[in-house]
Amino acid sequence: MTTAPIRVAFFEPYPMGLGGNFVTQKLFLELLDPITFHPIVIAPRDGAALDHFRSMGVECVVLPASGALQHYGGLLRRGLMVMARAALDLFKYNRELVHLIRDKKIDIIYANCVRAQSCIGLACWWTGIPSLLYVKSSLSHPLVDRPCLISASRVLFFCAANRDDQYPLLTRLLRRKIAILPIGMDPREIETVERKDLSALRLELSIDPECFNVAVLAQLFRPKGQDIAIEALARLCGEFPHIRLYLVGDHVIDEYRSYRAELESLAARHNLSSRIIFTGWRRDSLEIASLMDAILHPSLAEGFGLAVLEGMALGKPVIASAVGGLREAIQDGRNGFLVPPSDVGALTSKWRQVLMDEKLRNEIGIEARRTVFTKYLIDDKVIRFAKILTGMVAERKAS
Repeated sequence: MTTAPIRVAFFEPYPMGLGGNFVTQKLFLELLDPITFHPIVIAPRDGAALDHFRSMGVECVVLPASGALQHYGGLLRRGLMVMARAALDLFKYNRELVHLIRDKKIDIIYANCVRAQSCIGLACWWTGIPSLLYVKSSLSHPLVDRPCLISASRVLFFCAANRDDQYPLLTRLLRRKIAILPIGMDPREIETVERKDLSALRLELSIDPECFNVAVLAQLFRPKGQDIAIEALARLCGEFPHIRLYLVGDHVIDEYRSYRAELESLAARHNLSSRIIFTGWRRDSLEIASLMDAILHPSLAEGFGLAVLEGMALGKPVIASAVGGLREAIQDGRNGFLVPPSDVGALTSKWRQVLMDEKLRNEIGIEARRTVFTKYLIDDKVIRFAKILTGMVAERKAS
């Protein structure tokens, strides 16, 4: 007698972007055993991520959100009336989600971030199905974070540092349902990029091999710290006139549009407009990274930062803020460089060091690549993820 596949709903609250969260989601969907699992992606709106998942043959369902749930960013700062309306919208959304869960015979829901868990927690309680929350960003909103950690059946963190940064008492109380699952990346993507002829891309983006080319690969969003990178470049450009900075990403949602305008204004104020290239969103960001001499990741807060792993896997020296899981992945001065978040002076100093010492750049790059290929590959992470899912479903059926 054959067993029916476990029907796993992947709730994707940010289907409009193709950032690090999307990449992890994509890898899980690609590598989960299709005999054991039947994945269904549920999202509150359509977008580029769902287009990609559909092209993979994954079933996608758009369950439209209304009211406050349509907005991203700053909801908790808009006052009690807005929050009350959001709570009502959330109740209505979960009521609709209950019908979808029953119609699709969902066995378990995977929430790929706190916002996802906040959107599905009530429906899971209503139907009695388990939810698995994977925390991939810093926790900074107690009114949202705590209920999500409590309501999830199981909680995964990237690393112990992320788990212990906030709510130490709560995480100790919930320790039986909390586990660590490090981020992983697909080495095959690195190998594919390294075999490609990228001369056309180099020409398209005017990547001059005579210059020292550096990239920040991230959504244009204030917590990603692109303004910090521009300020550091302003301090270095007189000393090193051949530096070029590529900002690979865009604002994605309207709430963050003003930050791009601010970055462009900042570049103009420092007379850096010719040295800074805004590429917008690129599906070939990994290829762009492979053409860089170094990668910057000046985030103010971060769960991990997949772009850092990608840069390290490509053998690039990475200068990153000492936040989130980067504090565990990077050993400062050995396989990369760590700087305090928001510290323009520290970023400038490390950047200068990388610029001046080719031997150091090569040594750091070699060690960075070794770190990723020994500790941060995706395949064993998917095996653990699958075991957690099957275990949770089995527990529910046994109860």
